[in-house]
Amino acid sequence: MLKRVPFIDSHTGGEPTRLILDGGPDLGRGTLARRRELFRSRHDRFRSSVACEPRGSEISVGALLCEASRPDRAGGLIFFNNVDTLGMCGHGTIGAVASLAYLGRLRAGRHVFETPVGEVVTELHPDGRVSVANVASYRFRRQVRLGVDGYGTVEGDIAWGGNWFFIIPAPERLPLTAAHVDALTRFSLTVRASLSDRGVHGVDGAEIDHIELT
Repeated sequence: MLKRVPFIDSHTGGEPTRLILDGGPDLGRGTLARRRELFRSRHDRFRSSVACEPRGSEISVGALLCEASRPDRAGGLIFFNNVDTLGMCGHGTIGAVASLAYLGRLRAGRHVFETPVGEVVTELHPDGRVSVANVASYRFRRQVRLGVDGYGTVEGDIAWGGNWFFIIPAPERLPLTAAHVDALTRFSLTVRASLSDRGVHGVDGAEIDHIELT
């Protein structure tokens, strides 16, 4: 059975966001964290149909617009990509606000959105710019040493900013240039697997799923 799902695409400095306006799965009216878990565990085929090829791509982020738990909030947002759900997405929030403004559903001013990791405050400026005050970020662990198969030992910081990040220098033999993108991707995937294999994680065993190279 075919189902039409209305959406609007935007980009934030080139980073695309697909805002799902309606037609998503029924996730009830619990917290956004609870609804995210239901979306992740029971409706992953909806995520993949929106975010993966041929309708999406690996660089796209989806944003599912949900009813907020409080009437004074602009809405709820559950973010996802071609791999999994996300806790938060900065460019996705900007894209969602810009899209809702384009549709005439938001006016210039302050708008608060609920996300699975907490409330995010946005400001839609009269000229169309969007500012975002994300959930509080912090460094969880400093100078963590990690053995990475085939690359030796790397050292970096574990940080939180709505998702869990491992922030490390790029290998000396792999400068951060487009010519090395494939090799850098393989390195990052190996680092992520090494974090899991060696039991390195965020608070309460949370998976570190973002590798940031500096």
